[in-house]
This record gives sequence, structure tokens and C-alpha cells, in this order.
Amino acid sequence: MTPQLDPASAGTATEDAPASSFGSSVYGGRPTFALARRESQKGGAVTLYELLPSEQAAARRDRLERRGRSLRVEAFADVFEDSTDDVLTRWSWGEWAAVKVARLDGGRFRALVPLLQETLDGAGLDHTTVTGSGTGDVFLPETVGVRLALAFRGIKPIQRVDRMRAFCRGLARMSDEECYYWHAKCRAPSSPNGEKALRTLLTDHL
Repeated sequence: MTPQLDPASAGTATEDAPASSFGSSVYGGRPTFALARRESQKGGAVTLYELLPSEQAAARRDRLERRGRSLRVEAFADVFEDSTDDVLTRWSWGEWAAVKVARLDGGRFRALVPLLQETLDGAGLDHTTVTGSGTGDVFLPETVGVRLALAFRGIKPIQRVDRMRAFCRGLARMSDEECYYWHAKCRAPSSPNGEKALRTLLTDHL
């Protein structure tokens, strides 16, 4: 069952704006998330990053650390300096950071692939850059990144494949507004159990 958004409880997460107007419009159409596929001795792994101005990323890390939680923040250039995507020349990235959302490989990534394909295809992006072999990057608008952030973080603790698939199917059925609501809930320092609540909602029937 897909969760229904409660506007009263969502607060400023929606601000009565359409989902397509969130995030990247604040930065002049700049992508605010990115997927990076990298090869290692154990095979390919895909990491989702949120792209933020360095000061904003550092402030978020500090807030989380005060709550006993951690956040990995890297310089944008350290992660994407070898990328061939034209996004590197369309905007200046000197004062930007890549904030790690989650890294997936193996069975968890395979369970996520249908949602990844559907989400990227729907946004006119080439999913094979990260679902195939080799190294590649895909830069994402915020509506896509928010949905995938829920998927990448939410699926990591799940052990059973049927629950992984159910979780991804539930996310695929969510509206953009519902994804924004849950994204705000899951990453808020004051709401450490947001991800667990979302997993329960989407997989508790199994």
C-alpha cells in the first residue's frame, strides 16, 4: 500500500509547490544528485551522492554529528574529476561538495535495478551508464535524486530479497510529493527512525 501524504505533517517539505519546481531550480537548473559507478576487485558498485555547496554540506554534517550520526562529505572534484559528462563544463563546481548517500553492490543493487531503470528512463536519462559495466556517472535532477535516495538508504539493512523488491515497488508507486515528504523525514537529525518507518510501511505485509 502506497503511503498518503499528509500536508499538515509535511510542513515545509512541499511548500505547496509542484515537485518539478523543487531543488535544482534554486541552483539554476543545476543537478543536485549524481550516481557514480566504479569498478573494484569485487566488481562494480554504484554510489549515490547529493551535490551541495560546500558550506551547506559542512553545516549538515555538523548538525548530524551533534546527534551522534555521521555524514561523508567529499570535494566534488575528488569524486567526479574524471567524468566526461558535460555537466562539468556547464556549471562551476569549485565550491561544491559530494555528500555520500549510500553505496550499493551485489544483490541489493540488483534488486534496485528495475526502480533505477524506470526512474532514469522517466527522466530521459541513460540508465545503462550505471547499470552496465565499467565506470560512469549520471547527474540527476532533485526529483529523481530524492526518490533514489530513499531507495539507496532504505534497502541497505534489508536482508530478504522479497522485501528488497517490495520496498522498491512501493517507492515506484509513490508520487513525487510523497517521496519529498519521506526524504525530509528520513534525513532530519531529529527523526532517526524515519527510514525504519518507511521500510515497515512498504514491507510489513510480507
